[in-house]
Amino acid sequence: AGTPAAFPALPAKAPRNRLGLAQWLVSKDNPLTARVTVNRFWSRVMGRGLVDSEEDFGTQGVPPTHPELLDYLALDFQKDWDVKRLLKTIVMSGTYKQNSDVSKELLEKDPQNKYYARGARFRLDAEMVRDQALASAGLLSKKMYGPPVMPWQPEGVWLVVYNGDSWNTSAGEDRYRRALYT
Repeated sequence: AGTPAAFPALPAKAPRNRLGLAQWLVSKDNPLTARVTVNRFWSRVMGRGLVDSEEDFGTQGVPPTHPELLDYLALDFQKDWDVKRLLKTIVMSGTYKQNSDVSKELLEKDPQNKYYARGARFRLDAEMVRDQALASAGLLSKKMYGPPVMPWQPEGVWLVVYNGDSWNTSAGEDRYRRALYT
């Protein structure tokens, strides 16, 4: 039990088991967990991470475009691991609030928007499109919590070959619940 030799050792007081490993993962002496987490949230909000290679975060990956920003956000996040506060910081930033219009000059300087000179242009996931369409139509249910639901889908989309399960479309308000509950 322990950590790979390339990483800092477990703290002396940490138990040599999974609890010790978990304590090490969120230790102030180990910035990697916070940096990776911040980068993933940034990517979800902005359309791309400060480090492009989310799945390969290290010497084999792509260096961050804004290392100081990544360090700042990671150190701030490590104070209390408050995801809501982190997301608020990101969406309240000037970078997030930028217009996504592309000028010829910006397109020449930064065609992939790696340096965030303009707002992100990316597409919503299918589940988000559904939720947005229901909200726009005034049909999105505000009901929270509870068991999963089965919204309408075309016949034959959902098929399980191993047993006789079938898709039973939920009735009433449940068929219009957010995709989170599907």
